[in-house]
Amino acid sequence: MKNPAGVIRVLYAVCMAGAAWNHARAVFQHGLGWDYGGVPPFVSAFWTSLTFLDALAVVLLLARPRAGVALTALIIVCDVIVNTCVGLAYGFDAASFAAQCVFLVFVLGTVQLTWAPQLNPARRL
Repeated sequence: MKNPAGVIRVLYAVCMAGAAWNHARAVFQHGLGWDYGGVPPFVSAFWTSLTFLDALAVVLLLARPRAGVALTALIIVCDVIVNTCVGLAYGFDAASFAAQCVFLVFVLGTVQLTWAPQLNPARRL
């Protein structure tokens, strides 16, 4: 494989695009102010903001890879933390939470590989 870091960033982008789509569907269906069935305001604001942050991560992964990798890692870490707290308080959507945890492990396990090749600007995606 010629550029494994680029392939991994594309995988990140595909996952983040899927997440953005899921959040966008909720926004289109319920509006920006939806409380997601009664979760605390911080949680609903965070989940709604992921509509835009996940999409921004996709753009950055393709245009500014280091910024995209950093934002992707930050988003998935925060998302799993928030969703763990919500899951403990309200119950888990096991399939969604498991997928997020798998993605978290994948990102944390590959983030150094996706970051390091950026030291050479000639090696972009």
